[in-house]
Amino acid sequence: MPYKKEAILPLLERLNLTNYENIEPIRSGVDFLTGQIISPPVFTSDDDAQKLGIFIHLLQVPELWNDNDRLILQLISAPNAWKGSKHLFLTTIVPMMDQPGTSSSIVLRFSFFTSFLQQRGCTPEEIGSQLIRYSGDGNNFDLTPLKFTPLRKFLQDLLKSAERYVVDDYLHTWKTKNWNSLFFRLLTKAHPEREMEYLENIVQPSGNLPDQYQLSKVLLQNNLQKYESLVENTTEKATRLANYAAALQGYYLLAGHLPEKYNQRLLNAAYDYLNMPGVGITQEESGVSLVTGQWNFDITPSGVLAVRELLQRDRAALLPLLYHLFTEKRYLHPGAFPLLAEELKDGAVALLLHALENDYDAKVVLPALTQLPAGLYIDQLWPFTYHKLKSVRSLVAVVLADHPQALEKAAELLQYKKADQRLTAVQILCRLDDPLARELLLQTLHKEVNDDARDMMLETLGGHTITGSDEEVVTQLVTFAKKRHKLNKSAEKWLDDSTFPPLYLLNGDMLSTDMVRFLFYRMSRIKEVQADVEARPLLRMIDRTRSGAFATHLFEMYGEQGGDAKYKYLMVLAALTGDDVLADKLRIAIQYWVDTKRLKMAEHGVTALALHGSDRSLRAVEFFSRRYRSRKSVVGAAALAALHTVAAERGMTVHELGDSIIPVFGFNGLYKHFEVKNDAYRATLDSNFKPAYINDHNRRLKAIPAAVSAETKEMFKMLPKEMADSIKLQTLRLEHFLVIQRKWSTARWQQLFLEHPIMFVFATRLVWALFDEQEQLITTFRCLEDATLRTVADTAIVLPENASIRILHPVCLDTAVLQQWKRKFADLQIAPVFPQLERPVASLSPQQAYNTLIHDFEDISMESELLNRYMEQKGWKLSEGSDGKYVYAWHKTDDEQQLEVIMEMSSVSDEDSFRYKLGKLYFIDKTKTRQRWFRSTDKEAEDCLLPLKNVPPVFYSEAITDIAVSRGKIASA
Repeated sequence: MPYKKEAILPLLERLNLTNYENIEPIRSGVDFLTGQIISPPVFTSDDDAQKLGIFIHLLQVPELWNDNDRLILQLISAPNAWKGSKHLFLTTIVPMMDQPGTSSSIVLRFSFFTSFLQQRGCTPEEIGSQLIRYSGDGNNFDLTPLKFTPLRKFLQDLLKSAERYVVDDYLHTWKTKNWNSLFFRLLTKAHPEREMEYLENIVQPSGNLPDQYQLSKVLLQNNLQKYESLVENTTEKATRLANYAAALQGYYLLAGHLPEKYNQRLLNAAYDYLNMPGVGITQEESGVSLVTGQWNFDITPSGVLAVRELLQRDRAALLPLLYHLFTEKRYLHPGAFPLLAEELKDGAVALLLHALENDYDAKVVLPALTQLPAGLYIDQLWPFTYHKLKSVRSLVAVVLADHPQALEKAAELLQYKKADQRLTAVQILCRLDDPLARELLLQTLHKEVNDDARDMMLETLGGHTITGSDEEVVTQLVTFAKKRHKLNKSAEKWLDDSTFPPLYLLNGDMLSTDMVRFLFYRMSRIKEVQADVEARPLLRMIDRTRSGAFATHLFEMYGEQGGDAKYKYLMVLAALTGDDVLADKLRIAIQYWVDTKRLKMAEHGVTALALHGSDRSLRAVEFFSRRYRSRKSVVGAAALAALHTVAAERGMTVHELGDSIIPVFGFNGLYKHFEVKNDAYRATLDSNFKPAYINDHNRRLKAIPAAVSAETKEMFKMLPKEMADSIKLQTLRLEHFLVIQRKWSTARWQQLFLEHPIMFVFATRLVWALFDEQEQLITTFRCLEDATLRTVADTAIVLPENASIRILHPVCLDTAVLQQWKRKFADLQIAPVFPQLERPVASLSPQQAYNTLIHDFEDISMESELLNRYMEQKGWKLSEGSDGKYVYAWHKTDDEQQLEVIMEMSSVSDEDSFRYKLGKLYFIDKTKTRQRWFRSTDKEAEDCLLPLKNVPPVFYSEAITDIAVSRGKIASA
């Protein structure tokens, strides 16, 4: 019996293919599966044929395959359709093969699966190898005996019963791939006489060094007697092939087990490695395993290993060799330099200085040098202030700032003709906490022509270098800049400032050419999206209401340069001088940049929009901070950071800033006043945010007076549309405030919710909680339309001055009171603005109080896009792990209380892809960690993991119910 279309539509919705009728392969696939056409569609285009693979997501476990499943199998059976769908088919079905079942169902499962693959032309060996590969069980170096599952048992029987030529085929296939522990263990069990044939090919010196090392290590640990000769032969071969890194690592492993036999060969390999021809001093070694996809922290870099072993065993011969290598600028691993300092102590000074003289990376050599007593080397670092490399001069300056004569020597260097040396002098002086150093910087600042040096001075001096009014300060700054010849021409060759629209001062005057050039000169120096410290006095003097044309022209020039980051100052200057027209242009451009994935431009744009500073601009920034909280989160994070910056400058929290910019849409308090034929009327908002009209006798009217002017009538008609976005945004904000339990003082609450037209409606449709100064719940209440406050028993209350108010979370109430509130809202037909009283609640059981890990959700699969969307809507973010390789986690942060909840995800990867499912859930105290997040197995987690009894009940409830509800979402998908 064919599918019903209703059974297929959820899949298409999940894959954002609701317009599938416009996609010929998908439309034809649906028609075939629903019986609209009899024969499966065939496409000559490989791309079109591959699209049919999306229906594989509908397949069941093979033993349950019915007529519907067979329709899908028919759909993907055409040669090019199978070619494009094979990977998805195996990725989807192979994990199913290990599901529990009866003996007969498991036999049927593998029978159906293998029959289908055989029909596609797969040989028994190809079927077995695909099962091994897509199981993901072999991407490790585990050599413990197999614990059988349905899939492993089938594979063991399949390989054991295979003819010799089939085993040959298996070996031919797996010799060409990376190590696979599942295949090795299956082979060892079924055909032990062939295991060395496989190992000899895998443990090759030409292979991936981290994998070769790890495999050799586990083989020797597993059975030294059996595998010593294998590793020895491979290591000797590496020496003959001049693969000295592989030889060194191999002999290091062998010497660890049999030192008397292999120590001398280890030393020879170390010298071979250090003496091999270098390729420059920036060469790096890779430690990434091709088997696990992760960095192998177990393997010591060959350059470090060689130096370490020779320091311990042949130090006298090593030191002359290192001098020779440094003279020839041969590569040495960065990790070897701190090792030299640690082992040689004072004796390393001359060697490290020699490396510095020969252009070895100062970021590596100097930290090693500074482990040693400063008196041994600091005088010898002054010549490096003349070094040709800026990086060396800058790093040396940091060390020389601790020299006893740093002030005197830096002052001499400050008089040097070359700008490089003056900049180094400034770097030293800026690190000195000395009034004389600051005075020297102040004397030099307005004469120094090197802008890098000036910027550093300005940062140290805090920008406060001239006193007086803005007009006096600007006059002097422009004069000094002109004397330094910074205003002789436009900031960029392609900028013709003679064509700029005029820029006006608040006193009505136009800015002079020198003042305009000064603005461009100083703003072109910014590294971040902000106003330059020397430009700020002039920016404060600009009349932005008359300078819109200038700002728009600047913004257009920024666009003409393709949004190049080095010209972002044009956009920033436009935002700082522009009016609301410019703000609207910038807002529209930001959305375009996000939509076209120019996210760096969007990041700069939202920060510039915040600098514009109008309520309208800030509302747009807040919108971006919420819309891109999870997806394209770099934009959301930049917007949120910009809001925090503005809030700090205004002396308020970011939430208070958000409160202050809620538009009032022409209302005065709760009312908008208007006249009809000289009679006074006023409008307010009803419980559905629609205008309601009241006459001068305080009687509410059924409709707006008929005699009202057309203009006024149109205004009220359009009002709900104008308010729609603000209502939606405030709904999201208030639900977030429920989750984080934001507190308002009673005075602030009354000002925000009882005197604002939109927020008052929210106040009447929520239940509120009143807390005392000790954070104890006093009572709960609601707000009536006359602004009186009443408890669930309809008792009127007056708000105490020192209390605080929060949006009630149902976890704070006992069942009886919660049911009373539910009945009251139902009786009064009050519609909640978001789930509040009916919100799912999770309470901590006493047995879990001292636990730190929750294992209740480890069965949730992460293969569904529906879960991703749901979690993002709830404020969770999906991030890579600290190792950045195939380990992910969901995390959700409460910035108010500096908490984070983390849901780990385990991953199973193969050569082309990985899948994942949820693991442990736990809570982190963010004040105790600097990492984004980490796994519960990390050492640092011990101090950061919170016992569940220490997690605030609301945050705990929200996190647990988010995951619990998501399980239901997946089950119904």
